[in-house]
Amino acid sequence: MASLKRKNSSTSTDETDSDEEVPSNTIGSNVPLKWYENHDHIGYDLDAKKIRKPISSGKTDEIDEFLEKMENADYWRTVYDDLTGQNITLTNEDIATIQQIKNAQTHPDDYVYEPWLDTFSSEVMIHPIVNTPESKASFIPSKWERLKVGKYLHAIKMGWIKPVPPKEDPLLSNNYDLWSDETKTNLPRSNIPAPKLELPGHQESYNPSVEYLLDDDEVERLKSKMESDYDENERQTKTLFIPKKYSNLRQVPAYDHLVYERFQRCLDLYLCPRQKRLKANITDLNDLIPDKPKPKDLHPYPLVQSLIYEGHKNIIRCLTCHSSGQWLASGSDDCTVRIWEIATTRCMNVFTFDKPVVSIQWNPVLSLLTIATGTQIIMINPKLGENAKVIFTEEFIKQLSYDSSNNDDCQWLKTSDENDKYIRLTITHQISIRQIEWQGRGDYLACILIPRSDQSQSKSIIIHHLSKGRSQYPFKQLKGAVQHVRFHPTKPIFIIATQHSIKIYHLLKQQLIKRLYVNTKWISSIDIHPLGDNIICGGYDSKINWFDLDLSVKPYETYRYHKRAVRCVRYHTKLPLFASTSDDGTCIISHCTVYSDLLKNPLIVPVKILRGHQIINDLSILDCLFHPTQPWIFTSGADSTIRLFTN
Repeated sequence: MASLKRKNSSTSTDETDSDEEVPSNTIGSNVPLKWYENHDHIGYDLDAKKIRKPISSGKTDEIDEFLEKMENADYWRTVYDDLTGQNITLTNEDIATIQQIKNAQTHPDDYVYEPWLDTFSSEVMIHPIVNTPESKASFIPSKWERLKVGKYLHAIKMGWIKPVPPKEDPLLSNNYDLWSDETKTNLPRSNIPAPKLELPGHQESYNPSVEYLLDDDEVERLKSKMESDYDENERQTKTLFIPKKYSNLRQVPAYDHLVYERFQRCLDLYLCPRQKRLKANITDLNDLIPDKPKPKDLHPYPLVQSLIYEGHKNIIRCLTCHSSGQWLASGSDDCTVRIWEIATTRCMNVFTFDKPVVSIQWNPVLSLLTIATGTQIIMINPKLGENAKVIFTEEFIKQLSYDSSNNDDCQWLKTSDENDKYIRLTITHQISIRQIEWQGRGDYLACILIPRSDQSQSKSIIIHHLSKGRSQYPFKQLKGAVQHVRFHPTKPIFIIATQHSIKIYHLLKQQLIKRLYVNTKWISSIDIHPLGDNIICGGYDSKINWFDLDLSVKPYETYRYHKRAVRCVRYHTKLPLFASTSDDGTCIISHCTVYSDLLKNPLIVPVKILRGHQIINDLSILDCLFHPTQPWIFTSGADSTIRLFTN
């Protein structure tokens, strides 16, 4: 900036006033100007005389600064010089120079590439410029270089310095030996012999004895016998050999079944097992424990007992929860049904019947509590929950009309609000009821009956159509005593559990889809996963079977962590949980994650054992039920209590 022209701001760009010129400061840039703040001068000139401070200093107040900015057109190019204390107006050349410095540009007059003058010419001269003879030191090996090389050599020997690995060619990195795994495998290899060939018989003989030759009658009898003993498919695999005699070898034709037998031989070699199971040599018993996640990583699930619902006088056999998650209904052997408020354990209502209650279900759509007691199914409107749902249920029941003449084995009876405040519908059967189950849309009700000894098992399942008032037996023939039934969550599929097997039927096609083989002596309860691809089954022999319907008809997993009979198994409708209750007084909660990928097995981990119920007359927990939305579970037992376990 030494080349910039300093001019007073009061003068124009092209004119200067010699009277207002201020002598340049000669104190140098290393001397701070703050030393002269309390003095009337700012330094000394070459004659050692004081340089007085200028009268018009560049430092003004804000008002003067604003007026100067508004009136002076050259205000934007005016800078303050600390050395002289004056305002300097920059010229156009100064501004252009500053812009070039800011943008790292060179001046157009400056030539960067000046011609280079070589000190020594590239041409060989007769008389060189420098012809000094080499010194003696240039012929002697350097001592310090020898020591340095020795250090490097020692580091290479010790392995401290290693050569740089060569770079791999990216084009060759994808190439590999296709058969290298067969020769470098660490598994012990054993020779498995191929299946042996059959020993040659008379069919391969071209010159049999005379006594083996057959006449025409014997050939006909042999053909007729083969047609009578074997069907068409078996005759294709059998060979009818008729011996013939030839005078020489040239007249022997080719074997007729040569190609067929060679093909069968290739099949034998193809199906020959090439894999041998080795006996596992396990030294550490922890290797047998499967690698499962920790229970603390699988929250939420029920952990502690929070509430106890008391009021029943006998065994509580069944539970059901309202879809809103606010009300709980329970049925007991004391011939009563109680409706509880879950949050406060308050008993909202008590319904008394003539016989013990064996099963209860809340309709998933209507405000109807369905109760199975003795030979009757009683539907009650407890008038709890949303008022609009209660009114819709009343109107729905009123518009229904039932024809009892079409139902010989059961009678439908509708009750109005004038006759009874809560009971709306009663279905009476001829035999006792074991279980009831609502379909997901709330229009079909499946009922398991206990047929008498003189009745067939086909009468053990009846399905009621609520909107039409009809009842029908879906099966003409049914083997085995039915223990439990379930509807598929989304498909028209009906699942039946007998004592020893589980059968899956398609209701629209009216055919058996699949039969599951259970390794349980007596099935007690089943439940289907909300996704519909897995079934869990509990038995009185304390076994729990998990079935993967996409995998096999045999159990995928079998669990034996209960000591007594398993009474109930349940899935959670929204969370990956399932529970099992037993007469040993425990309710075991298990985490179960089912993946949509068919190649990935379900993750099943037991996470918690819940206790609290007493064992009375070898009975303990008879039923369990998950909350519709929360990770809570209700358990009912022989001690006449209902317990709520929360997280």
